[in-house]
Amino acid sequence: MRLPVALTQVHKWIGLVVGIQVVLWVAGGLVMSAFPIELVRGETRSAAVQPREIAAGEVSPALVERLAAIEGASGFRTIRVLDRLYVEVERIGAPALLLDAVGGSIVDGIDAATAGEVAARDFTGEGSVVAAHWQESKSSEYRGALPVWRVEFDDASKTSIYVSPVNGRITARRNDIWRLYDFFWMLHIMDYKERVDFNHPLLVTASAVALVLSISGFWLLFYRIRLRRRPGDTAASISSQ
Repeated sequence: MRLPVALTQVHKWIGLVVGIQVVLWVAGGLVMSAFPIELVRGETRSAAVQPREIAAGEVSPALVERLAAIEGASGFRTIRVLDRLYVEVERIGAPALLLDAVGGSIVDGIDAATAGEVAARDFTGEGSVVAAHWQESKSSEYRGALPVWRVEFDDASKTSIYVSPVNGRITARRNDIWRLYDFFWMLHIMDYKERVDFNHPLLVTASAVALVLSISGFWLLFYRIRLRRRPGDTAASISSQ
């Protein structure tokens, strides 16, 4: 079997294997370019909450004493959860602590009701909170810090807002547009488990094979065009093969 004929056969079978993935790459690119990233992340339906610093009169001696007594403290910052101010203390080799900014007492964490109200204030779309679930393991929809509160809404886009139980911060916003986007992102990068790695061997191999397929296709195209310019018997002979 001559080289052009063998290359045609190889090109045909590679095309059958890789062609589907190439279609998925193009479809994924279309979906990811069609939706603004702010819409995908739910930022277009998020209220802008302005933080408020602690006033001098709000700092109690108890808070100062508590901060001085925390071992391994590496830094702290003031945060606001709803209408209350807190101090989040970062510690070396230990989880962060949440202190009441006024009284200095340690806060156990953000409960379900507070998480639901935080999410409700953040969400500006049409819909209400229907449930707040405690989540301790990663999922295809959420791969951030754990544990976390997953607050669900009854809007048309099935919005879920994730709230940290440590400091009440919004850690992620999910909706049906994000889920569609993430599905095609998974197909695009061929990471069907974690959906974050686009440097793995499967993607590299598929990309390399697709490149070889494209190059061989161009070569065969020009080869056939060249043959058709020759006498008819030669072209017919090649075509029959």
